[in-house]
Amino acid sequence: MDNNSFGSKLKELRLKSGLTQAQLADRLDISASTIGMYEQDRREPDNDTLTMLCKELNTSVDYLLGIKENIRQSNEEISSIISNYIDFIKNNNNLRFNGIPISEKDKEEIISALRVASALSESSFNDENKNS
Repeated sequence: MDNNSFGSKLKELRLKSGLTQAQLADRLDISASTIGMYEQDRREPDNDTLTMLCKELNTSVDYLLGIKENIRQSNEEISSIISNYIDFIKNNNNLRFNGIPISEKDKEEIISALRVASALSESSFNDENKNS
């Protein structure tokens, strides 16, 4: 099976979500054997089922169909970078801006702004997936 096929991508996302075929099938009100056939590329879902799969697995139709990279991965990478930067700010006592030490209050405001940016990024991703 091709690693870029619909079936392999479906299986990858299902496993990342921690779901069995039966659990995913229950959520979509279809049979587990249908999920199995999708993953083996022996059958393709109709448009409604494809939409439900994308919503359940938090991905886009474009990703499942091999049109573009999974936005979810990019969003997770951004969240990780922001989290690492927040940790750096919290743990560094010698931060300066234009040569002036940054106060603890300023650090908290910067961290708060980064958290808002991260939340907006995730919200934007979720809105995009709702429209897929």
